[in-house]
Amino acid sequence: MAKYADIPPGDYANKLQVGVKGEVVINAGIYKGHYATYIEDVKPDNMIGFAHPLMSGALLPVYRELEFDFIMEDGSAQYIFDMAVRRVEIHGNLSTMWAVLRDRPKRIQRRQFLRVPCLWNIFIFHTEYEKKEPMSAKWLPAHAINISLGGYRFKISQEDAQGLRFEHGDKILVFFELSGKQYMFSGSAMRIEYSGNFWEVGVSFDSLPFVMEKKLFEYIRQQELIWHEE
Repeated sequence: MAKYADIPPGDYANKLQVGVKGEVVINAGIYKGHYATYIEDVKPDNMIGFAHPLMSGALLPVYRELEFDFIMEDGSAQYIFDMAVRRVEIHGNLSTMWAVLRDRPKRIQRRQFLRVPCLWNIFIFHTEYEKKEPMSAKWLPAHAINISLGGYRFKISQEDAQGLRFEHGDKILVFFELSGKQYMFSGSAMRIEYSGNFWEVGVSFDSLPFVMEKKLFEYIRQQELIWHEE
């Protein structure tokens, strides 16, 4: 799990620039949630103007001194800024939410793909076995152990595997459900362990469509924030 690190005073100044995209995260209250935004303006006194977040197509209700986190990505790191609302300005159809930094920001150093645990029931299809024995392979029940934007790791008993063996480079299809929608993707087996009558296999995704990548990123971010709250 990634850890927080304090940023020396001043080092964050070049991060909060006009055009930077991120999320407003409200951690308590009836409007608790994540809301997309970007920085519209920056004042010399460190007053930051954000594009007013939307909720269900309308302006998110905010009030003076409302505390929130602004989260942005920069390369291999994630920055979290502790902010408080000062005022809201409305000009025609545009609305700017002005806020100030309450404390030093935090930086989270990340691996190329942050991996989070998940206890999902999934189904896998061993395409290499299907090539060797046409019409013999079946969709098999398995359990996802963790997942990232780069791939996933699953566990399956030898009984459920029905005698299949897994080898490095094997092509495997996975079928799972996320946010009420069903997905199926292919990948390659990269790390394989067999112990106690169970297979544990790490699979690297061949590719992810943008929509799926976005959904998976939202799930990973949610799990990451839960860890930090704990």
